[in-house]
Amino acid sequence: MARIHDISLPRAVVPNPEPLPIGIANINILIRLLDQTRNVAGDVAECGVFQGHSLVSMACYLKQNGISRTVYGFDSFEGFGESVSGDLTLGGTHPEWKQAGAMNETSLELVQSKATRFGLKNVKLVKGFFANTLPAYSNLTFSLVHLDCDTYDSYRECIEFFYPRMSPGGVILLDEYNDPPWPGCNKALDEFLEDKPEKLQMMCLDNHEKYYLVKQG
Repeated sequence: MARIHDISLPRAVVPNPEPLPIGIANINILIRLLDQTRNVAGDVAECGVFQGHSLVSMACYLKQNGISRTVYGFDSFEGFGESVSGDLTLGGTHPEWKQAGAMNETSLELVQSKATRFGLKNVKLVKGFFANTLPAYSNLTFSLVHLDCDTYDSYRECIEFFYPRMSPGGVILLDEYNDPPWPGCNKALDEFLEDKPEKLQMMCLDNHEKYYLVKQG
């Protein structure tokens, strides 16, 4: 099923050989957080949709379990912008990824076709760079936000936007925190949370370590 439809499925997750913060978002962690925030007010968002592997699976899970909320998917759908060059100065592995246009093997139409295939009416895809698109959704509140946006500028823009719009008990999952290629995630989050009451927590499933914060009331 995972190969046929090109989405993430719980049974298809390959565990890391040991606990590590590397690798793509673990759908089992996302599902656990969807359950954890089931009674928290607000919608779901993912920043960094790429090919919709996790977004479509989250929307399917919500639909199957009768949880009524919209899943917003924010992405340029054309890869990184010029600002990614700033991450080269922060170190980390895989410098070849840090160039404008990298991670562009996707399109809004590709992801929408997956959502349509599963009859998902709870998905709204938003094309464009975060600084340009997020302000139009300032009136929303959120229960779960999955940040999978790699770069320092993107993490900074997203955490500044979503943090004040999280309902108490809402969760922001940080896909690249402590992930060796993307130290900009740590820098952005550590700077932002320096004067905030929340502290990052870590969840480990299938030896995938992922960090998140729970918004206080």
